[in-house]
Amino acid sequence: MLGRYQRKLTFADLDGWEQAIPPTSIYAQIRHWMAEHFRDEDFADWYGSTGRPSKPPTVVLALTLLQLREGVSDRDAVDNARFDDRWKFALDLSRSPEITLDHSTLTRYRTRLLDTDFGRTLLRMTLADASAAGLLGAAEDLIDSFMIAGAAARQGTLVLIRQAIRRVLIECETAGLAQAVPTLRRSDYADRKKPALNWASAEARAEFLQDLAADGRTLVAYWPTPTDDASDPVPPSVRQALTLLALVVEQDIEPDPDHPDQVRIAQRVAPDRILSTVDPDLRHGRKTSSQKFDGYKGHITVQNRADGDGAFITGASVTGGNVADGDATVEVLNDRQANTGALPEHLMGDTAYGGIPTRKDVEAEAPSVILEAPVPPAVNREGRFSKTDFEWDWDQGTVTCPQGEVRPIRPGDPEQPEKTVVIHFPQGTCTQCPLRAQCVGGNGGRPLSLDADEPVRQAERERQAGQAWQAHYRERSRVEHVIQRVTRQGGRRTHYWGRSKVEWQLQIVSAIQNIEELNRILRRRELPT
Repeated sequence: MLGRYQRKLTFADLDGWEQAIPPTSIYAQIRHWMAEHFRDEDFADWYGSTGRPSKPPTVVLALTLLQLREGVSDRDAVDNARFDDRWKFALDLSRSPEITLDHSTLTRYRTRLLDTDFGRTLLRMTLADASAAGLLGAAEDLIDSFMIAGAAARQGTLVLIRQAIRRVLIECETAGLAQAVPTLRRSDYADRKKPALNWASAEARAEFLQDLAADGRTLVAYWPTPTDDASDPVPPSVRQALTLLALVVEQDIEPDPDHPDQVRIAQRVAPDRILSTVDPDLRHGRKTSSQKFDGYKGHITVQNRADGDGAFITGASVTGGNVADGDATVEVLNDRQANTGALPEHLMGDTAYGGIPTRKDVEAEAPSVILEAPVPPAVNREGRFSKTDFEWDWDQGTVTCPQGEVRPIRPGDPEQPEKTVVIHFPQGTCTQCPLRAQCVGGNGGRPLSLDADEPVRQAERERQAGQAWQAHYRERSRVEHVIQRVTRQGGRRTHYWGRSKVEWQLQIVSAIQNIEELNRILRRRELPT
């Protein structure tokens, strides 16, 4: 049953403790924003008409917002609500709170928020506030991504396969299929403890791997995936566990060349490797060539306005850590359109969004959006002349090397426009060239490879070399300022398992950032000129 809250003053409230809370603090902002937008009655459809009254939903919602903003655990959030005056002020509680919470209440309430997609709702509400204040436009958005560290433990190959098998067996027992499970080599999967074997012995670990691989393949083969889901006799929970097992058992192993009837751990990393059975969405990620992480990527779009002038987060999406920035562009744009009702006229990103595939995706899915992003530079790995050091004349169909040698550009096959064309400079000319050491690495002449999109790249590089474009591109740093605030306020690390929960967290943290941005603007308007 819905529980309502009506604040009652106590003797502890008579010393004016609320006056010590700065009106510009996040605690005051959350309190005022909640008071303007929510009442306990707004959540009446979440509860039945009978039973014990629930905790007031507005109080728990405000506590959830503040918890994510501060990046604390459920237990710490409850303790702060009991002992910290700033938290009591944000929750609109008396100094001697009449409401006591248990950390499990936050867990149950968070489940309801996830089921109703309330994170997206909050983000859209903040954007509606910005639109009502005349601060939301569609001229240009900035896009970028940042790393989000996962909360689940990373599991090694042996633990990963064993836990996946154990999960299948648990789901079978829950679904009443325990008697139908085929005979397996090992019988200790019910034990959560580490198997008793000599872990220091390579032979013991290899034998353990054979048992795990055989048992995993036996379970997967015993209940093959049907071609028609409607005729699947296996319950969905068991099928989901089997699907995970099928991926886990094969991703890290390969046939042993010395023993054809056995397998071994492969000396490579699978492209989309699952890291944990607890959080199957967790992935290896790489922000730069030297910066690696395990977790997710948060992708956001931000209005291209100076800080304090309307740099609102308009779209927020989460992908696995191994997804390239450019591959998530369309997804974030769709979220932006769903949140604001419109797409931006321009979208600016860094080099990760400037590739031809990303440009084609945006042109196909959002043709009204003009993508402004630097084309990735042409780089020769050996430090020699790259394609950008050559002069390309597409009208005349020629290319000129740094020494002045001219070669015609041979047209590609019109029936295979995606096929790469290779241009070769004469071996004799390149052998006598004084710049050969800076250009050619082999014994022959210098080759140049190009595809059908090369004219587009060259034209974009020439346009982006202009001073006007470079001056405009400097504004892209504004999205990094917003990301810096988001990550400082709990967005860098997640406390949850699964992409949907991580995305929910990002949406709420983004909504809080928009609330703070709106308050900064309103305070600036109230100040004297």
